[in-house]
Amino acid sequence: MLYIGKLKEDPSWKFPNHKHENVSEIIYVLHGEGTVRIDGQMYTVQSGDLLIYNQGILHEESSSSLHPLEMYYCGVTNVSLEGNEPNNLIPEGATPCITAKSYAHQIEALFSMMYEESLLQSTGYETVCSRLLEVLLIIIQRLAQAPKRSAKQSSEALAEQIMDYLEQNYLCHPSLKDLSRAFHMNQYYILHTFKKKYNDSPINYMLQRRMGEAKQLLINTNMKVKDIAKQLGYDNANYFTVIFTRTMGESPLEYKKTTKKERVNLFEAKPQRNRSSSQKEAPPKQ
Repeated sequence: MLYIGKLKEDPSWKFPNHKHENVSEIIYVLHGEGTVRIDGQMYTVQSGDLLIYNQGILHEESSSSLHPLEMYYCGVTNVSLEGNEPNNLIPEGATPCITAKSYAHQIEALFSMMYEESLLQSTGYETVCSRLLEVLLIIIQRLAQAPKRSAKQSSEALAEQIMDYLEQNYLCHPSLKDLSRAFHMNQYYILHTFKKKYNDSPINYMLQRRMGEAKQLLINTNMKVKDIAKQLGYDNANYFTVIFTRTMGESPLEYKKTTKKERVNLFEAKPQRNRSSSQKEAPPKQ
């Protein structure tokens, strides 16, 4: 287990589209409601739901303002489960949003113990967390079921091709006109097709994708804001700061300062011992 944390009720909390390379993530919703988009599919989540993000899967989350989310989360790597790809927690095609059902109390207890052990770091805590995680993974395997996939319509296939293009080029900031040229279709049809499947516009998707990457770089690296801006395709660091602040509700430096205080990183020699956490962060790139 690389990290573990707890998101407490925050009506304004959201984490834009991002993914973790070589790391899979488990989330358990304790209270509240929210929405998540996993690999392009939207889900409404509530108390008792498990979210499983296999490595490399794009996902984003946001909390309900009326019933804010409270949830545990952890990132794991070097996992080998029978029938799955290395580091994957559920089979390809299995639903990533699972109702805990009769396992709800056990899952909550397992997360609670792993979280407390990680905070206190008493003798042998790594072994305890490892054993608790093994039990959690067994429960996930029992709950996970791969549904039959329906045949995709041509418009859905096009939307997925557009998504693939955006994933490869979002750092280049392509416009709708650029998409129109790339796919030899008019801009309206591209916008309509993409929004029908993903409930978002291509331009806003790329913006949220860049902001998600920015948050990861702010937390997991020592890069300066101007260097992060340049890596994300912004020549003007001030303009990047304005966009980040407008989108995320705080400046890059404010976000970095706040989140650094709230995360429990198990891979650090002297992790912080603050028991409250109001942000969900991604692990460092492997």
